[in-house]
Amino acid sequence: MRSLLFVVSLLCVIAPLKAKELDVVVGWNKPPYVITREHAGFEVDLVRAILADMGHTLSPIYVPFGRTARLLKDEAVDIALTLNSAHHVDKAILSAPYIIYQNVAVTRADRKILIQSIEDLKSKSVIAFQTAQSVLGEEFGQMMASQPTYLEMARQDRQVDMLMRGSVDVAILDRNIFNYFKSENSAYAADKTVFHELFSFSAYSAAIPNAELRAAFNLTLEQFIADGRYQSLLDKYQLENLLYKLHDNTNVGDSKH
Repeated sequence: MRSLLFVVSLLCVIAPLKAKELDVVVGWNKPPYVITREHAGFEVDLVRAILADMGHTLSPIYVPFGRTARLLKDEAVDIALTLNSAHHVDKAILSAPYIIYQNVAVTRADRKILIQSIEDLKSKSVIAFQTAQSVLGEEFGQMMASQPTYLEMARQDRQVDMLMRGSVDVAILDRNIFNYFKSENSAYAADKTVFHELFSFSAYSAAIPNAELRAAFNLTLEQFIADGRYQSLLDKYQLENLLYKLHDNTNVGDSKH
């Protein structure tokens, strides 16, 4: 009965919309979320599948992240991915959240490094993603400014390599990006790691100016989550499902992987 009601609701929403190829702004290569050379990745595959259910096709436009808002303002695209209200986008045009990112401090379990706060990073050798010192908060930025062993790196696969080979004590990056690159190297398969949750999570939506298209997208996303297709796609890319964090404000602390 629930499925029937969903189909009826969806048909009511999308009835006025004609099938078309939609221009979708996607950020540069960011595995496993976006894999540019394959026109794939979790976000690309998810939105492509949602639009297909709605009768549309996806035409990806890969741009530096800073250009996304301008393209929206110029009404040059139909959809823009990986946005939230912090990006100075009108909340009214944002879809329901479809993905959660969370930066974590990662250590090797066999090192038994205790990290319960940013203060605990002091005197540790730390490698992080580019701009981390600017975007992870004032306390983190100030702490790393005085750390002679702190390094930022654009290639996040190299971050993972340096941690797993023992070249640094701590790597800081998105937990799903870490899992993806760790799983890509069989040499790390038996090595356990610990995620220290020092930073809050970020929920991301799609910016969809057309109200009818946005409503249909939200309904279809809800159905993807309900019928298991969302989880299956997460499993394909070995991503953790973090959507529960939208409704769970408890502090889960360290977690092992």
